[in-house]
Amino acid sequence: MGRTHWIALVAVLTCAGSFWLWRLLVDDENRITPPGPHEPDYYLIDMVRHSMNKQGELQNVLIADRVYHYPDDDSTELARPRMEIYNDTASPWQVTAERGTVTAGTELVLLHGRVEIWRLDDAGEREFEILTSELRVFPKVQYAETDNAATIKGPRTVSKSRGFRANFAHNRLELLQRVRSRIEQDDKAN
Repeated sequence: MGRTHWIALVAVLTCAGSFWLWRLLVDDENRITPPGPHEPDYYLIDMVRHSMNKQGELQNVLIADRVYHYPDDDSTELARPRMEIYNDTASPWQVTAERGTVTAGTELVLLHGRVEIWRLDDAGEREFEILTSELRVFPKVQYAETDNAATIKGPRTVSKSRGFRANFAHNRLELLQRVRSRIEQDDKAN
């Protein structure tokens, strides 16, 4: 083999090696990396968030002892969340839970564990109370629902239901299944 053949062979091997190295680097850039662990990228202590409607009126307040944001699914975990949901009545609806999750886009708040919902009367007493678990709240439309058991206490009634839908904007509650109610006698009627 002559000298020109050796130079041509080295040039071809150099080109082939360069092409192989380039493909290796391009493949590394395009390779899908597995998602990272579900770890928060920031947290807040004693958060209070006010939300307004399009007219600038207070629609709801979300309060939590601790808030953890997770970038892998853009979710937010809440420790001891409390909500105040305002409508045209004087007293806002109050909602508390043991923990909660806000989905990406903040359209849905999932409340976990023991959930309490109530509204106060003019004297500052609970005039209406709901006890349940695993509540889905849609704050922008002032709506909540669950498929779990619920106990609803009114001024003179106690009802039990399997699931309900609450329209806080219109102060309406729809009991879904296995509804049982007890009406207590008014002491003033005797």
